This record gives sequence, structure tokens and C-alpha cells, in this order.
Amino acid sequence: MIRVVAALLLIWEPLNFAVGALTALPTIVYRGWLAATELAAHGVVAAVATSAALALWNTTSAAPRLASIAIVLSVARTIQATWWSALPSATVPGSQPLIVFLTILIGAISLTIVNRSKQFSQ
Repeated sequence: MIRVVAALLLIWEPLNFAVGALTALPTIVYRGWLAATELAAHGVVAAVATSAALALWNTTSAAPRLASIAIVLSVARTIQATWWSALPSATVPGSQPLIVFLTILIGAISLTIVNRSKQFSQ
């Protein structure tokens, strides 16, 4: 199961950031510094998620802590982008509560898997 969490972190956040950057960059000048700051923060979350995924995949000693941070950042980024964003969004109006609920649920399951994994016990 730890490999599933690693794959989720390795694929979802960088792909989400890439799509967001491709849609936002052509209009970033019109959207202003707030959108540029938000896009940069999303890039940091993608970078942390990628490093956490690689740490989980390689079973390093820092992997559980780094993965926990990455999961919390990913959940926070999704909630922030769902409710308030200066970047373009394709969120259907009225679906925000469901998106937030599913994000928190997946994040909680992922945190449980990472923190209860026997691979990192010493």
C-alpha cells in the first residue's frame, strides 16, 4: 500500500501543477502577483510531493515524515484551490464540499498508511 501512496504523490501533484501552470501562464500578467505567488506555492507542493514519493519508494528513514508533510500540503493546496484561487479553475459550482470531503478522506487514509507502515520501523 505504501507504493500506492508513493505513486499518488509522484503522479497527482506534479501533473496537477503542470496542468495549472499551462493554463495560468498565458494570462499570469493579467492575473497579477497573487496568481504568480499561488502558482509558485503549488510548484513547491509538487516538488515536496515528488521528493516524498521518491523517499517512500526508496524506503529512506525520513520518508514517513516527509510523506506526512507532503500529504498535508497536498490536501491544503487542494482545499485552497477549490474554495479560493486567483488561477483558472474548472470546478463545477456546488461540487466544492464533495471535493473537499474526498480530499480529506484520501489524505487521512494516506496518512494512516504511511504512519502505520512496518517498512520504516526500526
